[in-house]
Amino acid sequence: MSFFRKKGVAVLLTVIIVLVATLLSFNIRFGGKCKDVINGFYDGVYYNGEVQESCASHLRKIIGASEGVSDIAKAYNIDTAHLDYAIENLTMSFNYSYDMMSHIYYSFTDLVKEEKDMQSRLKDKELTAEQIEALNNYTNIITNESLAIDTSGYNESVREFLRNYDRFPVSFLAPFANVHLPEYFM
Repeated sequence: MSFFRKKGVAVLLTVIIVLVATLLSFNIRFGGKCKDVINGFYDGVYYNGEVQESCASHLRKIIGASEGVSDIAKAYNIDTAHLDYAIENLTMSFNYSYDMMSHIYYSFTDLVKEEKDMQSRLKDKELTAEQIEALNNYTNIITNESLAIDTSGYNESVREFLRNYDRFPVSFLAPFANVHLPEYFM
């Protein structure tokens, strides 16, 4: 016990306790603010005087439409492995990459690329009138939902948040407190 009675040890323990308490408090308070902004991606944001549908719900509609395109392609024995992988990758991104918008965005752009490739491969096939109508419907859904994501207020809410908080001491303390600042979906 004489070890703890030394002045240097007492000062060091005090500094460690204050530092840990500061980081814990920072994580709880500021981490909560970051999660509120990130949740806007999944729950929607209030922007320009209205509540906007979430980017995640738009992405789910795009996934559904892409699955429809894949089903049409499978009816013509077209290899859909890349498209199906892109669909699965984006779906898994929702489940495991909660605050990593850059990864979700990469998965989204990969899905759009694969879906466009599949549509170009389907143009060479003799589709039925119902399949042509369904394919056009899926294309419209993907186009409209992608546009809705581009014009959503999520990125603006992130921009406003970072404008207010992404400076010293927040930018310095965040990595030490295991707080992830919100990322743009772009």
